[in-house]
Amino acid sequence: IGGEASIYATSLRLHHIYGIPYIPASAVKGVVRSYIIGETFGNDEDKALQDESFRDIFGSTDQEGKVTFFDAFPTKTPTLKVDIMNPHYGHYYSDGKAPTDTNNPVPINFLTVENTPFKFVIGSKETLETVKIGNNKIIKWLEEALQNHGIGAKTAVGYGYFY
Repeated sequence: IGGEASIYATSLRLHHIYGIPYIPASAVKGVVRSYIIGETFGNDEDKALQDESFRDIFGSTDQEGKVTFFDAFPTKTPTLKVDIMNPHYGHYYSDGKAPTDTNNPVPINFLTVENTPFKFVIGSKETLETVKIGNNKIIKWLEEALQNHGIGAKTAVGYGYFY
C-alpha cells in the first residue's frame, strides 16, 4: 500500500519510526470512500457529493468531514513472506519488442504481509452510532470495503482483503 519509491514497484510500506508494515489513514479513508461511491451512488462522485451524509463523513471542497480515519497497525508481530512476480515478456513492456516464446521470465521477489490482524480506528466528535450512509454505520462500511473491495495494490490477484 503506497510503498516507498523502488525501481521494482514492489516495495512494502513501513512506518518511518517503528519500521513495521502499516496502512496509512489516507488509504483507509480512500478505500471506504471509493467503496461507498460504488455501492451507493453508482460510481458517480458528483452524486455522492450532493448527499449530505456523505459530505458530513468525508467532507468536500466547501466543508470539513466530521470523521477522522487513523493509520492501521498490526496487533501482533507481522508475518512477512516472500512472493514473486514472474513477467514473461519483459522486453515487450520495457522496449516494445514483440513478445515471443524465446523470452525468458525474470522473477521479481517482493515481501508480503500474511495472516496478520490490523487494528483500524475511526474517530468522530459525534458518536459513531449516528454516522451513517443509507442503513450502514461507517464502521460497517469499513468492514465491507476491506472484505469486498480490498485495500492496496494487487487486489485483483487476492492481496489486501481482510476477513
